[in-house]
Amino acid sequence: MATQTIWQRLTTWWQRRHQAAPVLTIKDGVWLEQRDQGHYRLGLASDAREQMGTLSFVDLPILSGDHLETGDDILEVESDKAVQNFQTPTAGTVVKINDTLMSNPEAINTNDQAANWVLELQTD
Repeated sequence: MATQTIWQRLTTWWQRRHQAAPVLTIKDGVWLEQRDQGHYRLGLASDAREQMGTLSFVDLPILSGDHLETGDDILEVESDKAVQNFQTPTAGTVVKINDTLMSNPEAINTNDQAANWVLELQTD
């Protein structure tokens, strides 16, 4: 393993520190964040959560490995105000789902995207 000079380490640190924040696209109540080329993380947008009130039930009708088309249901949520389904804004294969939401639906009520994401997709 080659040793980096102080300038190389400083340059690497500076570049990591000043990377642009990920760009979120929001469509029909779902946020979409590109993580890598063709790899996306999806979650419930804060506006949709606010309109529904505190969510008490979450159902993910999908499994890892499922292929989704644009508009397929990815999430059903329930609050004291309503029950609503949300759809995927893009097609792809489910790489990972957030199982924590099933056992702890309160996690989706936070604005912490590291905790309230729904699934990760790999586009074709």
